[in-house]
Amino acid sequence: MPTTPTSRHGDTAQPRDPGQTHNAALLPDAEPAALPYRIVWNDAVDLRQLTLSIALCVAVGLPAFLVSRAVLSRVLAQPALAGGYALLIGLVGCVLGAAVCARLCPPKRALTEDAEIDRAAALAELERLGGTAAEFAALPRDTRDELRALGLAPAPEARS
Repeated sequence: MPTTPTSRHGDTAQPRDPGQTHNAALLPDAEPAALPYRIVWNDAVDLRQLTLSIALCVAVGLPAFLVSRAVLSRVLAQPALAGGYALLIGLVGCVLGAAVCARLCPPKRALTEDAEIDRAAALAELERLGGTAAEFAALPRDTRDELRALGLAPAPEARS
């Protein structure tokens, strides 16, 4: 189903240029210098929140790794395993830090779906384009299966 990304201000986002350095797509009327957002991995982020998130994950994950490595190297019968277990504990610390960051820094966009409107528009467009059962049969199997699942396939003709 198509989704429409919008900013918190209700503006519909336009497709972004991957090289774009600001979020003019999210707020088309704003000046680039006035926006706190930058494009990272083709998504708009607030650099302050990104910095906070990285710092928090490092602050939780690194001590978890270092402390667990020190403790486990003394406790385990095979000290060589301490590094592997310490990495696992450090990773758990990073995941916990990421969970905290997700609560502290909510997404800047809301995705909405208008399934009924989109489906009705798609059906109207397909009806306008026409098509025959022979053309449907000529489509690749994956496409036919997807159209059937969406309820967009032509009705099967009665066999004589």
